[in-house]
Amino acid sequence: MGSVLRRLLFFFQRNQFDRDLEDELRLHEEMKAHALADADGMSGDEARAAARRRIGNPLRLREQSREPWIFATVETFAQDVRHALRSMRRDPAFTFTALATLALGIGLNTAIFSVAYGVLWRPLPYPNPDRLVIVSSAQQTGTGVRTFSTWPPVTYEGLRPRVTTLDHLAAYTSIDAQFTGRGEPLQVPALDVSPNFFATLGVNPARGRAFLTGAAAADDDRAAIVSDRLWRTSLQADPAIVGQSITIDGVPRTVVGVLPPDFTFRLVIPRLGALPEADIFLPNRWSGDTGSNASLFLLGRLKPGVTQERAEAELTALVNDPSIAPTGALTMAGRFSSNARTLARAGGLQEHGTESARPLLLIVLGAVSFVLLIACVNVANLQMARLTARRGELSVRMALGAGRRRIVRQLLTEAVVLSLLGASLGVLLAWLAIGATLPLVPQSLLPGVGGFVIDGRVMVFCLGLTLVSTLLIGLVPALRVSGAAFGEGLALHAGAARTTGDRQGERLRTLLVAGQIAMTLVLLIGAGLLIHSFVRLTSVPTGFESSGREGVVQTVKVTLPERLYDGPDRIHAFARDVLDRIRSLPGVTSASLINSAPFQMMFIQGNFEIEGQPEPTLMAGTPKIDAGYFSTMGIPVLAGREFTAQDTAAAPKVAILSERIVRECFPGGPREALGRRVRVSVIDRGDWLTVVGVVADIRQRSLAQDVQPMIYAPFQQDRSGFLRFVSFVARTATPASVVEGVRAEIRRVAPDLPIESAVTMDEAVAASVAQPRFQMVLLALFAVSATLIATCGLYGLMAYAVTQRRREIGVRMALGAQRRDVLRLVLTRALRIVVAGLIVGLAGAAGVTRVLQTFLFGVTPTDPIVFTIVTLLLMAVGLMAAWLPARRATRIDPCAALRAE
Repeated sequence: MGSVLRRLLFFFQRNQFDRDLEDELRLHEEMKAHALADADGMSGDEARAAARRRIGNPLRLREQSREPWIFATVETFAQDVRHALRSMRRDPAFTFTALATLALGIGLNTAIFSVAYGVLWRPLPYPNPDRLVIVSSAQQTGTGVRTFSTWPPVTYEGLRPRVTTLDHLAAYTSIDAQFTGRGEPLQVPALDVSPNFFATLGVNPARGRAFLTGAAAADDDRAAIVSDRLWRTSLQADPAIVGQSITIDGVPRTVVGVLPPDFTFRLVIPRLGALPEADIFLPNRWSGDTGSNASLFLLGRLKPGVTQERAEAELTALVNDPSIAPTGALTMAGRFSSNARTLARAGGLQEHGTESARPLLLIVLGAVSFVLLIACVNVANLQMARLTARRGELSVRMALGAGRRRIVRQLLTEAVVLSLLGASLGVLLAWLAIGATLPLVPQSLLPGVGGFVIDGRVMVFCLGLTLVSTLLIGLVPALRVSGAAFGEGLALHAGAARTTGDRQGERLRTLLVAGQIAMTLVLLIGAGLLIHSFVRLTSVPTGFESSGREGVVQTVKVTLPERLYDGPDRIHAFARDVLDRIRSLPGVTSASLINSAPFQMMFIQGNFEIEGQPEPTLMAGTPKIDAGYFSTMGIPVLAGREFTAQDTAAAPKVAILSERIVRECFPGGPREALGRRVRVSVIDRGDWLTVVGVVADIRQRSLAQDVQPMIYAPFQQDRSGFLRFVSFVARTATPASVVEGVRAEIRRVAPDLPIESAVTMDEAVAASVAQPRFQMVLLALFAVSATLIATCGLYGLMAYAVTQRRREIGVRMALGAQRRDVLRLVLTRALRIVVAGLIVGLAGAAGVTRVLQTFLFGVTPTDPIVFTIVTLLLMAVGLMAAWLPARRATRIDPCAALRAE
């Protein structure tokens, strides 16, 4: 312990120790000189010179005197670091290239890991989040397994008091709350939740309290809990907000709690992704008949020691118990067969929330790992070339007594310094990349699990990358130094080695570059597949004319509060009034409305039957539209007529079918369908509707899905609650001014009604492909980065080869070789390297790209067009990288080359 303390004391008082040591050595020298002068009669200068000779080398004396005071290993490492920094300063081109390459590789990996960790692995901000489960359902049918994430309220009410494997079972569903009375009306993401929702999560409000449960729950019917974000923005961070009243959907509600700043909860819909984070939470008990049409997500907390499998077994038994639902076996509001057994599933809340993002993030992590590997190989190759150029320096070191182990340690230290500096720049790059990229990420990919920050865990990951980089860029050169062939090369560095080159090192560098090309090809093919898929996807016809000579289709969506618009008559009156006003706006050529516009989240579908025919297996969309909808949207009418103003609630009930229903149910074509009767069942059986028209198919939800069967009905004839969702559509050449006009007209009719969204149909279609576009751009970015790095690697190898073979090329030209022969010589060698890398890369891509199967549309993972184009492109890039060194080789002066040798 005393030795360690002594060394630590020396470390902090090094300068004072050095001054004392210098004084002591000078004193010894003076004393020795005086003794010699007195004994031998020498002059002062002669005595001092003789004293220095007898005392010995002062540098060695200083080192010997320091040994008891220093950490020898640390001191040696510090010397190696200083030498590495000097060496890097002497070679700025190498330093810049290596640091830029490593910063790119480490930075991209750190940024992607930060996002992936935030989405996939960061613990949810609740106590014991691993015990939180989402209860979903599945049922085996004749066409496969059908799964649903939601349940009818009657099933929830039957399960909640009977389940024994869960501490709590809560329910919630998404709503759009209209927040008014505090400035501009807002459409706010909200959740209807059971009173025990926050108890299930284990979260207490930062201000106020949670909802009351049990018998006291009735006292909270007009309560609300708000998020910290809403409290700070719309409520101006009022510290006395608890107990005050706010207006939601036209109903006064008392704020009973404000959630903590770190609380986040976002509803995730499978295959659609995450909805915006909720800012308002409203209690709903779904008792009796209230909310019988709702679809509820069920959230449970496992009891300590209970496994998910045990909970699933109990829940499955309960949901198949006829006493759970009054109608017998679970029917899931008509979605499941009553004759088949329903399976309950209890999946982790975090896994449920990240289901849509997980595959993409894992693929992206794999892609950036390739970029880092390519970057490390490139820097290792640069180190190899630089090592050969430093033979003279290393020869002198070995001649002065440095062994191979000492030189290997120096090279590894240089790799450590490079990696640490590259990692530091990489962290800065990652921080900038996260800030610049996150706004471009589709929101459906980002479940609300916290911000994406470079925290301690991300820094540990970055340090791991630094260690890997150090091994990759330092190990290969170190092994070269430890080899016998390199030692022989050092001995001959001034002679034959400069003439013939280091063939073993050259072969290794060639293999490294070929490996870079192979990995780059895999990334390029992956990006090419996504690009080809995206082109195919965006070329799919929508079935409607979103823009044309008469302008674009502008949509404005509103949701009518159920408590203010409590009947179809009030909804019809509002819609008719606003629509008439829109049609009179300047610049509007036609206008109509629909309750579920294409390429928007809202889509209602149900089973249907045709009078006199067996019930089809298809489910049909059931949009409600007004007169002029098809002409406004540019959807062709194939037979019959559109709806007119005469199709009112008092008129005979009519419907218009889409072409797909006619194609599958009426062999005689559209004319056969006219006059037939159909009936749609969404919540319950509807009335018989007479078919008066047939229209062309459209893509309703996404370009990737096939055309949906559609049964259109007049808006004025419908009496269901789905009429509360209204999208006004108008064709106009001036969409911006029309939106303002529509907003003003809605405000005149309903001053407190907020606009939920206002987008053109072109924007809606573009938003529907935001995720595949992001995937394509991201992987293309990585592929381009890898291509640039690999191109630099090939260029560096060929430039080095030309320099090493300068004398050989000079001899060839002196013996009559033409410039084109030299050009062919260099390019042929480059082509061999490129082709070798391409062959390996093609084999790897054929296997690796299969992980992209679920992200491709109309393209196979082994698409021959993409494989061919990308291979030829990379070959061309490789030859271009070799062209400059080859041109430089043709300009070698034979006489100058021979004289230089």
